[in-house]
This record gives sequence, structure tokens and C-alpha cells, in this order.
Amino acid sequence: MGERLRDEEDAGCEQDTAKSQSRKRLRSKPMLLLAIACAILVSYASDLFAGMEGLADFQEQESSLRRMLSDEEDDVGGDGPTFVFIAGIEGTGHHFIESLLKESPNMMRMEELGLCSSGGRRTGELLQLSKQFFDSRRTSSALFNPTESAKKNIDAETRYKTVVALLSSIRHKFNKQQVWEGKNTDGPFHVAINANACNAVSMFSFPNYEGPDRALQNFNLDLFYNACADAKVQCKHAYIYRDPYDVIKSTGKNRGFNTIAYDSIRLYTSVLQQVHSQLISFPERNLGCFGFLDAKGYHLQQDWERFGRLWGWESTKSFLATAKKINTKNGPIPMSEDMKAKLVPARLLVMMRAFEDIHNRVNDFCYSSLSSMEDQVVPGEVPPNAESPKEENRLR
Repeated sequence: MGERLRDEEDAGCEQDTAKSQSRKRLRSKPMLLLAIACAILVSYASDLFAGMEGLADFQEQESSLRRMLSDEEDDVGGDGPTFVFIAGIEGTGHHFIESLLKESPNMMRMEELGLCSSGGRRTGELLQLSKQFFDSRRTSSALFNPTESAKKNIDAETRYKTVVALLSSIRHKFNKQQVWEGKNTDGPFHVAINANACNAVSMFSFPNYEGPDRALQNFNLDLFYNACADAKVQCKHAYIYRDPYDVIKSTGKNRGFNTIAYDSIRLYTSVLQQVHSQLISFPERNLGCFGFLDAKGYHLQQDWERFGRLWGWESTKSFLATAKKINTKNGPIPMSEDMKAKLVPARLLVMMRAFEDIHNRVNDFCYSSLSSMEDQVVPGEVPPNAESPKEENRLR
């Protein structure tokens, strides 16, 4: 995982210099953070009238803000972790990704630092970060899924400032502990902001949650990268995908998100067009394309290798062993024509073709935007459970 430790003498000198410089930079930061704190507390005070849910959220935010103020006072410098948004439409494998990340060295490190949870409570900064974007509360005033009542008075500016403060706080806390343990603060260390096994409120799929605004409840990469720039942290994204017919089957027949095939096709075609537009806007930020539940993508061994490397496994072999324990089934296979016909009648094929077209365009762009360095393959490595699968073992 990146560079190892420098010489002890050199590291000590650099750390002393960094701390001296950070103290100068931080003279003006306390007032800014206090202003953000006041704005956040005022915003959440209104939630107190919504009952115990609002009170609990208020207390969590207050606790997080106190930690942020403390962390900012002793910034040790360094890039810190790279925050990664995992983009993908519903049914493409967010829950499988979460199961993988739960066992990853990187996310285990976040748990050790109390960034996933703190003292056994759901107050870790990564969880609080996710709640600024999406929230499951009936009184949600999160940026991307506010309730009808919350829309009238939603304070997007305060939510945004909280995102910036949390990103900065996570970086400071991570770097502080890395320096304390004599570890590097500038090497690549990737942290997922969604599907990360930190008890996040949702997967951040496209779309996310049900409700009257379902089609509008999507993540916004522009806002995310703006916040990353304001917080002075490193941020990237990755993309997960699955065959469109399998998406229709997973979200409709298996889970009942959409009961009408026509609605499913229109919805996912539309949100994939949004994903395409967002990915095209930031090609240099792409870390990888992963189709672990896709019949073709499952067999792209370089993607398994890349995923394991990104999240801290020492070797692809150890990562594949972990993946095999999580999923004991054989890999996905192409859907039969008969099954496709049952899911999508002939009268809707013209719409389904458009869904498949945008799916292919997003995949093509994702892979074309990867650097040649990230496309290197480890010889001899193969996906877990790569033997010929049977129909009854299809992944869902």
C-alpha cells in the first residue's frame, strides 16, 4: 500500500516542519469551524420538533463537530486518504461490494480509527458524511433526498459545509494516527464513502430510495468534487455495472422496486444517462470499472486484481480467497432468450434496446478512461469460482 516509512531521522524532521507550518495555517481555522458549527446546530435544532429521531441526530452531529474542532487544532499535514464514490444503478451489486469492503484492510483501518463507529455508537465521521447526502429518516433534509416538508426550508449550504468539514476531519484524524504510528500519510489509501460497511444509511445507487421523487434521488459528482476541493482532500470514483436484463430481474422480479417493466426500462435508461454525463465530466478521476455480477465482467481478471489492490489487500490471491468466502456460488451466466422474453415483452424491445445502448456506452467510456498502468494484469490470476456455472446458481 504505497510507500513505506522514510528514514526515522528524516521522518522526524519532516514531521516537525509539517507541524510548525500547520500551526501557522490553522490560526484562522478555529473561527471558520465555529461558524460552521453554529450553522449546523441551528439547522438541526429544527429537527428536535420531529421527535426522538431528530434529537438523536442532533446529538450525533454535536459530537462529530466537537471532534472536528479538536482534530483541526493539531493538523499534521499530508494528503490523507482518497475518498471514493462507487457509482452504479440499482441492481448492479452495491451489497456485494459492501460485503467485500467489510473484509478489506482499508475499511478495517477506518473501523480501528473510530471513523466507521465510535465507542460502539453509530457516530463515526464516515457515517455522518453519508447522512449529509442521503438520510432514511422520515424528516430527512439531506441534500439528495429531502422529504416534501423539508424541501421548503432545506439549508443546502449548511449541509454542504458539513460535508466539507467531515471530509477534512477524516483526513486530519487519519493523518494524525498514521504519524503517531510512524506510517506514511501521502501514499494511496482508498476509502469508500458508500457501500463501505460503516452502517451507512444507504448504498447511494442511481436512484436511491423510493418515494415520489425517486427518479431525482441521485448522487451528484459535481457537488462531491466541489466539496473535496474545498476540503483539500483527494477524491475519485469507480463504476459498477451489470447486464440490463439482470438489472430488470433483480430490481423488479426479485426485490419489487419496480412492478412494471416499462417503468423500469425508462427509469434505468434515464439514470444511466445521468451517470454517463457525470463520468464523462471527470475521466481523470476514474479508478476502475467492476462488473462482478455481470456475466462478462465477472471473468475480467484484471478488474478483480485492481479492486483488491485499491482496497488494501497485499495480493490478488488473498483478495480472491476473501471473495470466494463471501460468494460461494458460481459466477453469473448470460440470461437465456426465453427468460429475457418473460421479463421484457416484444412490444417493449425498442425501449430495451435504448437501455442496452446507454449501458454499453457507459461501459465503453469507463474502460477507455482507465490508464494503462491500472490496466496491467497479474499473470495467472483468475476470478473466484470461475468454473462453468449452472443456471440455478445465478447471482442476484
